[in-house]
Amino acid sequence: MTVWHPNAPILFSLAANSAKRITAPPRTGDQRDALVSIVFAAASLEAFLNESVYLAEISLQRKARQLRLGHHIDEEPPTVSAFAQVVGEAEESRAHTLSKFHLANLVLTGNAYDKGSDLFQNCSDLFEARNLLMHGKSEETFLTIEGEPSVLNPVRIFKRLASKNILADIPPEQKSTHITVVGDTGIVDLILQEEIEEIQQKSPVSGVMARWSFVIGTKAAAEWACSSAARMATDLMQKVPSSLWKQFMEHNLLKQFSDPF
Repeated sequence: MTVWHPNAPILFSLAANSAKRITAPPRTGDQRDALVSIVFAAASLEAFLNESVYLAEISLQRKARQLRLGHHIDEEPPTVSAFAQVVGEAEESRAHTLSKFHLANLVLTGNAYDKGSDLFQNCSDLFEARNLLMHGKSEETFLTIEGEPSVLNPVRIFKRLASKNILADIPPEQKSTHITVVGDTGIVDLILQEEIEEIQQKSPVSGVMARWSFVIGTKAAAEWACSSAARMATDLMQKVPSSLWKQFMEHNLLKQFSDPF
């Protein structure tokens, strides 16, 4: 008998447990465990799709073997084979994870995801936040918000995540450890916060810049990342048709991907 242990639940538990370890207030920045949560929540979804394909393939093999032995059983629905083939080939071609989710949903429901839905948008934002941590570039632009912190990051993701109230709220007493942004959003000069009095009379101050890992490193962001991953995985599993594959998915993945918050 072959015993198989999925990796996706382990990755997700790392994300969830890291979020639970954070004792700071929800929007206190620079929580390193929050970065672990974001990275592993995204990684758990990547593993989830790959292992969903594996379970589909195993269910097909099991049913084929039973039929060869002469057992009177129902074959797996055609959707199972289509999922294994389409999503499996997407993985082999190194398609983006979001594209694979679109293909998975298309096979299971006949429709791609609504990109404007909260479910898909949160998943998309999760991967973009993760990618900024892992592949950020120093030449990104600034977002200017009068009287509020500005950060080194693409404007679009900052606006979306700021609306979720999960980014770090930098209190006045901490601003001395950050850098002041002076000028426009396109061409800016950076000065140390302690030097602000010298230039305040000469140039307008647009805001305070914090590194992306500080701004996204909050308990609120960690919990959001885990909940987004959990909802995306469980939503897809609910669309799986009644089959041996569905039994395998529920046994190996469903409970483990329940929202921990």
